[in-house]
Amino acid sequence: MGTVRGPGRIATLALACLVVAGCGTTRTEPPDTAVEPPPPATGENAVTISPFEDPGDGRDEPVEPSRAVFPAEDPQGLLDLAAQHPDGKVAYETMLDGQAGELVVIRAGTAGVVAVSRDDRTVRVGVDLEEASILWVCVTEGAGEARCRNEDKDDAGSSALATAALLVGEDRVRQIATRVTAAPDANLEVEARAGGVDASCLTGTSPGIGDLRVCVSPSGFVTDTEEGPTRAVAYEVTDVVDPLALQPTKAPT
Repeated sequence: MGTVRGPGRIATLALACLVVAGCGTTRTEPPDTAVEPPPPATGENAVTISPFEDPGDGRDEPVEPSRAVFPAEDPQGLLDLAAQHPDGKVAYETMLDGQAGELVVIRAGTAGVVAVSRDDRTVRVGVDLEEASILWVCVTEGAGEARCRNEDKDDAGSSALATAALLVGEDRVRQIATRVTAAPDANLEVEARAGGVDASCLTGTSPGIGDLRVCVSPSGFVTDTEEGPTRAVAYEVTDVVDPLALQPTKAPT
């Protein structure tokens, strides 16, 4: 929380290093397509696509401490903020493929939960972030009772994780930020989002796509993503996690 600051400046719109420390000088061109469909589910309980960062990227070297600074001074600074992946809960109103829905992303240490609600159906997925695996999946249809399993039956959990990543994952943040680099009206400033939470917001417009926006809080919560008609807007952001929120809706079978 805090006072909303005035317009920030974009020191450079070249996104040289998008994820890790160590920058180059090559400009990253915007992708050709606005929204790619979620990749096919793996059929296994491995988390290959999710809104959380990859828990192990194959590197043996220790990860450098985050250099994120708020407010972000340039697009890379905003990406640094988004790479922090703090513990907490964010609840979003979403629009994907012309269909409204809700998304909840929760993280507490090595435990994570994603809940995707669309078309009167809610899929909740429990994730072990250390092992990069799905622990349980609960599916609720309408007012019916939740069906919870210890396996990803019919790939419902994998699909929910892919949907969440498509809306608020690090790749989505990177894609939108990259598109803004080509926008003539690109702007970076601090705005009050999600009921008063300050966030660095990178905005612009793109011909044929429409409005672009990505906002990240000081601790790394992605509060907003927008790419034309596809968007996720947080209405709740908190760093407090109820332990019960990490549990399945009912005992899985």
